[in-house]
Amino acid sequence: MAIATPSNQVRWLQVWSLASVQGAISLTWIAYGIYLPKFIAEVFAYPTEQAQQFATILLVIEGAIAVIAEPLFGSLSDRWQRWYSSRMPMIVAGTIAATAIFIGLPSLVIFGGANDLTRLLLTSLAVLWAIAMSTFRSPVICLLASFAGATQLPLAASVLTLVGGFVASIKPLATKFILDLGAPATFAIASIVLLAGVAGLRSAMVHISKQLNPSSEQRLATISSFWLNLAIVMFVGAAIGLGIRLLTGEVLPRTIKAELVSLTGFSFEILLGSAFIVQALLALITGQLSKQIDNKRLMIFSLGGIVLGLIILSIGFSPIAAILLILLILFCLSAVNNGMVAFALTMVSPSLGGMTVGIFFGGLSGAIALFGYLIPKSALITTPNVILLNAVVFLSAGVAIAIGEKVAKNYLP
Repeated sequence: MAIATPSNQVRWLQVWSLASVQGAISLTWIAYGIYLPKFIAEVFAYPTEQAQQFATILLVIEGAIAVIAEPLFGSLSDRWQRWYSSRMPMIVAGTIAATAIFIGLPSLVIFGGANDLTRLLLTSLAVLWAIAMSTFRSPVICLLASFAGATQLPLAASVLTLVGGFVASIKPLATKFILDLGAPATFAIASIVLLAGVAGLRSAMVHISKQLNPSSEQRLATISSFWLNLAIVMFVGAAIGLGIRLLTGEVLPRTIKAELVSLTGFSFEILLGSAFIVQALLALITGQLSKQIDNKRLMIFSLGGIVLGLIILSIGFSPIAAILLILLILFCLSAVNNGMVAFALTMVSPSLGGMTVGIFFGGLSGAIALFGYLIPKSALITTPNVILLNAVVFLSAGVAIAIGEKVAKNYLP
């Protein structure tokens, strides 16, 4: 954040390098999510369903840890930026630690056997890996503000949304391939991709000159001056996280199974993966749109569009109408994804950028983990109910952003 970028300029080389790291992070989580139940089943000798339940509980614990760890390490990266004019040493160290632990998970299962020590080590390593991943995600993502001016942040973030959407499609489209590949190969490939991504980002950062003397405003900014802004950022992160969890984990799968599989003749996995790819491609369009409309307002309009689409979808229409509504929702979701980081970064002083991004992702991760565990267990969540709940959650995010826009004007110059 100590690197100034003109408001109308985007450093595309650095943005694409950042997107590759974000994609690699997502890839490691996908591999982890696919194999964790299998590791537990093998080490604990649990049946498949019980292993899946235990894996879900571990993910909830890791999400709860992220609520604290993400802001903590984001704040530490802010200090590194002020002291050393770079966040990269912290990012590199966190990546190496996370990669070493990541490779250790399948190695432990293969060589450790099914015994009490291996069970304890597997659980400990899983939690430790999640903590290690939290040490560098927020510092990495907040670098976006160094690569794009304030008015260009959503446009730059559209590249992250594009890459993230394509990586997200891997889970429905390639789970069988990943399982056939085997845990050692999968974890090795994901680790190499992550290390290569961070190495590429570090190389790209060389082309940006450092600002060695941060402004006095950056040094004097305090958390107490922005506590309300930060509370709003966390609420918006949690609301968007829960909304995305409901939309991609419940609403879209249920709608695709009920309306589109029989209509198109394609499998559920192909249709869901295609939805992620479409959403990724739409991010390029909404990124261009962000150049014409203020980011917070575009996010509010987009969240309103999602709410409208969900309400109409809950009424029930023909499969063709369902396709059009899904496209509308995915288009609006792309704009929301593009604007998330920009929203967080423009709510506070630049000197608190890492911590603010950490607070946003902490709220997002915590909501996804907690409600991802609770919602499937509720017998009351029928399809119409989950769609309406999804609409309420996104509506609350839009209201919070509107409040945040007014609050930011009062706190920021």
